Amino acid sequence: MKEAIQVLGWDALETEKTLLLIFVAFLAAKLGGEIMERMRLPAVTGELIAGVMLGPTLLNLITSEDNFFDVLAQLGATFLLFSVGMETKISELRKVGLIATSVALLGVVTPFILGYYVSILLFASSIEAMFVATALVATSVGITARVLDDMGMINSLEAKIILGAAVIDDILGMIVLTLVSGVAVGDLTVLNVAIVVAEAVCFVAIVTIIGTRVVKYASGKRDVRSDKTVNGAWAIHYTTHAFKRDSWFDKLKQRQAPFVIILIVIFGLSALASFVGLAAIIGAFFAGLIFSDTKETYELEQKFEPLNVLLVPFFFVVMGARVDFANFSSVIPLAIVITVVAILGKLIGCSLGAASRGERTAMIVGAGMVPRGEVGIVVAMIGLNMGTIGQATYSVIVLMSIATTLYAPFLLRTVIKAESKNKRESGYITPGFRP
Repeated sequence: MKEAIQVLGWDALETEKTLLLIFVAFLAAKLGGEIMERMRLPAVTGELIAGVMLGPTLLNLITSEDNFFDVLAQLGATFLLFSVGMETKISELRKVGLIATSVALLGVVTPFILGYYVSILLFASSIEAMFVATALVATSVGITARVLDDMGMINSLEAKIILGAAVIDDILGMIVLTLVSGVAVGDLTVLNVAIVVAEAVCFVAIVTIIGTRVVKYASGKRDVRSDKTVNGAWAIHYTTHAFKRDSWFDKLKQRQAPFVIILIVIFGLSALASFVGLAAIIGAFFAGLIFSDTKETYELEQKFEPLNVLLVPFFFVVMGARVDFANFSSVIPLAIVITVVAILGKLIGCSLGAASRGERTAMIVGAGMVPRGEVGIVVAMIGLNMGTIGQATYSVIVLMSIATTLYAPFLLRTVIKAESKNKRESGYITPGFRP
């Protein structure tokens, strides 16, 4: 057996070392996550800090030569983006109002423009500036939803605008990432940009339009149109109904057939996205998107949760381990500037998008869209793997993502409390608000 392992390029000692490193990394990630959760902070922060400690900055246990960690990290990113896509129901986009749409659009355009031009001055590279700007576009509202829930405002108007805008923001962010990734592999010309746009549009259209219909038909569901009047005007509504027949999935003899088919789709779309020159995890995101309307039917969240618990921490540990503070003094000033730009970009853009609902609502919405979290780190990982951004730029983006994720809850709580104080003085208190 030992000889067979050596033929494959491994020996017993190397195998034991690999298993030991996996054990240490997973344990450190979970301990870090537990500590952060007890401090009412996102677990991802603890996992990133664990990675920083295990990387070259401190213990140097995880290095760039450990390819098996790269594989685990890629799988973790794949299932993470699938879960993000699964939370983005296409059917919900029809219910999102004009306010949420304007919040999402201005929340993408404003930080991208600010981030790009500031990064040009800092990094003097258009490609690096584009990746930094793309990282600033991202929004991770999981921590925002938790703060709103803790404060009894999860059903408020502001929460609905934030969550609705986040749905559109996710899709726009993936499209921007697709464009930037495509442009980064070639010359920055109008023709190349047009080709990348065409590829992105075709990929999105095929997956979202055709893919969702195939999935609904295969699962025994369909959208049924019904015409109703809203304020005296006709409006078209769509509701999903099940056929009175078994789905294709139920006819398969394979155990856990829906789960198996979805895994095949995830890996298939990831490979297809990579084949056409896009980031592989974008394929995973759209795989989640097309199965979002059937996740309750097959209990997909419950079935994929164990995979996420196992693999996603490795992604964040590896991302943290790639942060090298050898040039700490040169990275921190850049990270501070980019973090300030990241906060102002979302505050200004998203607040302007919700300005028609009043200054108080606009400020809450702007603060709620500030955290970048795991989405910004995914952008940094893609840029680093493609060789289009350097180690210093990567570290700056990761530090910005951590800083905005940690700062957003404090900013949001401050804005909400100030808003509620003003309303209390005027005789109105937000229903369910808990200071």
